[in-house]
Amino acid sequence: MLQSPLSSHPRPLSSGQQRLHPDGEEDSPDGMGIGTERGPPITINELVQLAHIGIPKEQVTWSRVTLTSDKWISVRHDNREDLGNRRATVTVLSPKEGTISYAGQTSADSVLMNPTQPIIALKAGFRFEVFNLDTKMLIGRTHLHEPVSYWTWLNSDIVAIVTDTAVFHWDLWQGDCPPERVFSRHHRLAFSEIVSYKADPSIKWLAITGLIPEDERISGVTQLYSVDEDITQCISAHAVCFSLYHFAENPRPSTVFCVSSRETQDQGKVHVIELGPYKAGNFAPRNVYDHIHFLDDMERYDFPISLQVSTEYGLLFVVTKYGYLYMCDMETAMCLCCTRISVDVIFASTLNTDTQGILGITRGGQVLTVDLKKDGFISYLRETTKKSGSANRLEKAICQ
Repeated sequence: MLQSPLSSHPRPLSSGQQRLHPDGEEDSPDGMGIGTERGPPITINELVQLAHIGIPKEQVTWSRVTLTSDKWISVRHDNREDLGNRRATVTVLSPKEGTISYAGQTSADSVLMNPTQPIIALKAGFRFEVFNLDTKMLIGRTHLHEPVSYWTWLNSDIVAIVTDTAVFHWDLWQGDCPPERVFSRHHRLAFSEIVSYKADPSIKWLAITGLIPEDERISGVTQLYSVDEDITQCISAHAVCFSLYHFAENPRPSTVFCVSSRETQDQGKVHVIELGPYKAGNFAPRNVYDHIHFLDDMERYDFPISLQVSTEYGLLFVVTKYGYLYMCDMETAMCLCCTRISVDVIFASTLNTDTQGILGITRGGQVLTVDLKKDGFISYLRETTKKSGSANRLEKAICQ
């Protein structure tokens, strides 16, 4: 049994806890020097370097370092001095505060922090346990009878579990109820690596994404499932997300499905699709798209790995595996600008809810925050891209 997520005595830091920002120095205003003259006006700053808190660089991987929101990063790593120990170290850190929130050991093979609450979920093979880190109490325990290919927090209440054949939802507050089978995986995902599972806020629209190596490229397949209609549709997409977004001239917010894909050669698309049901008083549901251009070198095939929506700014952020950021207008899907934010692979990212920018983790162990210089961004749109229509609307949202 898993027994406890962190069997050694946990070490939450006191109010005087050590900050993780390297050297204790202030971040430079322009981060890595990308922005003012060579691209859109943004700042790129390092919040944390995982090596500075004892995370070996070779263990900074997609399966070991998980980012479910900008509140916590959870890391499952091995002790270099005792590799024969079957128990792994778990470190939970708060990236924006630069502090370690929790540390200990576990026999689990995967750990995920709840996106909003001090709750940790652990997986060991077919078994799952969820603990409250503040009270040290077990919240729930369950198991499945088939191998798990992917799992995640769908929201603050539901753990989603993807097997080779189906998708299950485990609601933590439904007593001892086992995970509920929600829908079957489409056969087009059969030979893919599942990298994402998303839901809209109402849990009525669900999307599972897999990547498939094909010759010298990576194809993305997303299965979109409607709970109300019990209908599945498969589309070509490397990264997707849902949002409840209020379009400028509509009286009510809409459920929106955002899609990014790479197609032939170096061309890709970004789609913003309004989903049903139709909201009375709104304009007809929209389906808009724009093209994006991938900037490869000779040895690497780049593609989108995550999408984040700033509903406050009306921007869609597309992050690619090899460190490029595309900023798109939610109203039109128009690609406003592109810039490189990392020379290293970015394997996880999320919205920075404080700044309405992007928080990401690189294979080199950097936890980065990428943020707009508000006034400069609007000037950039007016002077460099000549997109005055978008600039006028975004100015009201960003600079208010």
